[in-house]
Amino acid sequence: MLEHECYSFSRLFLNSNIEFFFIQGVNDSDNFDEYWDGRTIEVIGYAVIYIDFETNEQKNFIYLIDKDNRKYDNVIKYTKKFIAQMSLSEKLSDRENFKIIKTDIHVKLVSKPYKNFIKSIVKSEIPEFVLDELD
Repeated sequence: MLEHECYSFSRLFLNSNIEFFFIQGVNDSDNFDEYWDGRTIEVIGYAVIYIDFETNEQKNFIYLIDKDNRKYDNVIKYTKKFIAQMSLSEKLSDRENFKIIKTDIHVKLVSKPYKNFIKSIVKSEIPEFVLDELD
């Protein structure tokens, strides 16, 4: 299996406290013919930016879908760069604190309301009352 050539990030949800993204890997550039361009895009994880309104600190989470033989170094590297660019915080420490967690939740399609799906990913990392406001 080829490693991913690049990564893209697709926002699922945004409010004043939380921003949730799909981390997508793009690969298989050599697998093409006249009907197919050869690119496959797969969800390989989730990125969450959470603003703790009590401390006004930004917390960054990277949830990686656990898969055998997958190398996570590049995924983590590019996701950290993406989150640092998305951050509105002026504090450098807010752009550099990351918690990396492996998950077995792999979903390709999500429909509204997103609350239950996001809760299943973040579990206890984000306070329940913040997640209850996702509707």
